[in-house]
Amino acid sequence: MNELLGTVDKENIVESSCFLEGKEVTASSFSKANRHYETVARQTFSYIFLNVGKHKSKHNEAHLEIGDKRLSGFLLKANRVLVCLSAKDTNIVDVRAHVQQVQRLMLKAEVDRMLA
Repeated sequence: MNELLGTVDKENIVESSCFLEGKEVTASSFSKANRHYETVARQTFSYIFLNVGKHKSKHNEAHLEIGDKRLSGFLLKANRVLVCLSAKDTNIVDVRAHVQQVQRLMLKAEVDRMLA
């Protein structure tokens, strides 16, 4: 998982990222200085996506602005969320497109593992 975060973090798009499994952070690239954003993301996105699942909603993305930063949460599959921290003025469409590219890489890696 940590090696994937190196792919997620991209200059001028995603500053830091982490994976959530339920309410737990399983991998993170958040620095100590930004750890408070990770805590907010863990609490917020685990709650949001838990309720999305309960209501059988198709929502798979949520955004939260805090000061000059934005937290974006992307539901990858049941109980797994990718959280991205970016500057507030970063285009959400660019973040979304980057995350979709990372998802394709994750799927390919998963298929390669299954075939190995």
